[in-house]
Amino acid sequence: MRFLGIFFLVMGLSATAAMAEGPTPASAEQKQKSPEQQAMDQLAEAGLRQALKAIQSSGGLYPFGMIQSGDTVRAVGYSGDRADAPSAEEWAQGLFRQLRKIGMEQPDIELMALFRLHEVTAENGEKVTGVWAQVDHRDVRPWVIFLPLLKNEEGKHELGDMVYYATEQPLFEKSGE
Repeated sequence: MRFLGIFFLVMGLSATAAMAEGPTPASAEQKQKSPEQQAMDQLAEAGLRQALKAIQSSGGLYPFGMIQSGDTVRAVGYSGDRADAPSAEEWAQGLFRQLRKIGMEQPDIELMALFRLHEVTAENGEKVTGVWAQVDHRDVRPWVIFLPLLKNEEGKHELGDMVYYATEQPLFEKSGE
């Protein structure tokens, strides 16, 4: 596997033009968050925007990561031959391990995030596809964001309400792990 750039595969999902604008955090919420949490939100927002653009332009999303050191943000993703690409699930697992390795080997990296498509089952039993993002900062507890893509009456996808929750699987190895 090669980790040189971002490479997206088509996964059969359509998106509306509104998705390209992406989510924006509420300013009142931002004022209550620490600078580290605000930086995590900014990285998540940038990655979610890229994910939504990929879905809109190609109909799908192949997992990718983002790493940040200071003001420099870089993408990490599969750039090999499409025919040799692992499944999205296999690639997401390998990418998680690669990001952890980057975090251990490069102490200047402060933030990391992983983005992929994910499917959840709603309370009514319906399957909902969305963009799943895991965001981590060296000094703050990591969290996961799920941005559902809900089908409207015209069969197109619209953004649902973003869901945040803490995770016990950090991208950075925390002390004591």
